[in-house]
Amino acid sequence: MRNHLLATFLSFGLLTVATAAHAQTATRMVSIVVPQPAGNPTDGVARKLQPLLQKELGQTVIVENAPGAGGSIGVQKVLTASSSTLPVLIASQTEPILTPFTIKQARYKPEDFRAIGLVARLPYILTARPTLQGGTQADLIALARQSAAPLSFGNIGPGSMIHLLGEHWARKTGVQLNQVSYRGVPPAAQDVMGGQIDLTFLPLGGATLSMIQSGKVKAIATSGAAEHPLLPGVPTIAGSDASMTDFVYGTWIALLVPAKTPDALVERLNRAVATAMQDADFRDYVTVSGMEVARENALPELARFYAAETKLYQDLATRIGVTAE
Repeated sequence: MRNHLLATFLSFGLLTVATAAHAQTATRMVSIVVPQPAGNPTDGVARKLQPLLQKELGQTVIVENAPGAGGSIGVQKVLTASSSTLPVLIASQTEPILTPFTIKQARYKPEDFRAIGLVARLPYILTARPTLQGGTQADLIALARQSAAPLSFGNIGPGSMIHLLGEHWARKTGVQLNQVSYRGVPPAAQDVMGGQIDLTFLPLGGATLSMIQSGKVKAIATSGAAEHPLLPGVPTIAGSDASMTDFVYGTWIALLVPAKTPDALVERLNRAVATAMQDADFRDYVTVSGMEVARENALPELARFYAAETKLYQDLATRIGVTAE
């Protein structure tokens, strides 16, 4: 009898927690904040997830773009959202991890967030303007060393992942780059296509793939561990030069919520994301765009992943001398 009563109370407790989580979500509009402009891979993924999450949660889900200041504008929007909104950040390692480490004006830290879903992984492609001489990494290095002025390199803000990779690549190869900051990937890509800047690292996604395949930019090499199946003949940076064997980096797209979000609500959102990611059309979109559907989605696994990525990229920033500005 005692065991029966205990089981009943436990079941009632779990049901109460689940009901409370549903109530907290159902009365609030879910806002997925993209800290980048429209047209980049993160924005595309957010808009594909929006109807799936809306269906799964049974309530209104919207997508809002809030770019600028290394993504910190969008991050602050999530952290200061009103109680009538359930804010969710969709981001790469740049906005929650690198920006607060490298931009003094960013008034937050990585620990202010917890991950509720890792959606996709993707490599960066070292790309050059179509009129740049040569088409290999060796050609690029030789040109940079012979040039009277540093080659111009587009990033999406000081301390961003693209800025970090550009500086790391330059130091490893012994060349100088003139860093030019943009308010997101699309305008940087536009200026590479137009020849206003010489090169940049672009995250592989549908738009980048289209630019490469149409010859609007030159794909020099990928930052991944292996050649990408959608870019045959484009070598890895690590395999293109003996001094670059450890240059293996990628980016990811994850959904995060403020760390103070109640556990029951985090668990409900995590389940909704995991279910949405099983949608066949969504998985096809991710794959065709050159991304890989992520596998790590249990909450303990996500916590370990986020902590490890924080350490990895803040250590890299320290090692190559990218500090707060």
